[in-house]
Amino acid sequence: MRYVGIIPARYASSRFPGKPLCDLLGKPMIQRVFESASKWQQWEYLCVATDSQEIYDCCDELKIPCVMTKDTHVDCIDRCYEVAVRLRRDGITGDRYVIIQGDEPLFDSRVLDVDLSPEVVNLYTAVKDNNEIDDPNCVKVVVSNSERAIYFSRFSIPHFNKKTARATEENRVLKQIGVYSLSLDRLKFFHDTSPTFLENKEGIGMLRFIENDIDVNMRYTQYDSISVDTPNDRKKVIDILRERGV
Repeated sequence: MRYVGIIPARYASSRFPGKPLCDLLGKPMIQRVFESASKWQQWEYLCVATDSQEIYDCCDELKIPCVMTKDTHVDCIDRCYEVAVRLRRDGITGDRYVIIQGDEPLFDSRVLDVDLSPEVVNLYTAVKDNNEIDDPNCVKVVVSNSERAIYFSRFSIPHFNKKTARATEENRVLKQIGVYSLSLDRLKFFHDTSPTFLENKEGIGMLRFIENDIDVNMRYTQYDSISVDTPNDRKKVIDILRERGV
């Protein structure tokens, strides 16, 4: 299969404006994400997608392929659909379009060494830091026995209460990793379909597929990642990078 990688990077974050350009030990975050993603050997093409001139100029200076998009997109999937259509006009096509969030500088390309053949694939892992359980910036997911997403939420799911629970085993919480693989048809479906009730309530794009009875196939990875949503997250990432010596 042919894989086109797209790294959406938005400047106007309400919680951390300009975060794709924040310095992480001498490199802007978007550079670290691109360099990590570049380690995967199966790309047909890999680029950044942004609506920011500042981010575009930074990528241009660093020789990182970058596509300027509209500034009206609410969800990264809409932004990536615009990029996919424009790339096809230039003769760059993919069987799957892999979206890697531009605010995950600890992204490990080995997470992509899974079955990406379904039309909608999302990555997940187990929550190891209990602080993430109640953190609304960390999206939680419940997964079926056949590895399909049942529900996504910014709250802790499944809910555990000793008075109502029917089992005593330890509650296992899973979290979404900001990596998606979609066919062009599913990108188009998302773009052409109105936001849904649950999607709007939770602020999670994948729920648009679930509410329209489209399977979101989940793939487990052992490689955790931290999304940089706040300046405090940046400090955590810097500490980890220092420990790794990179």
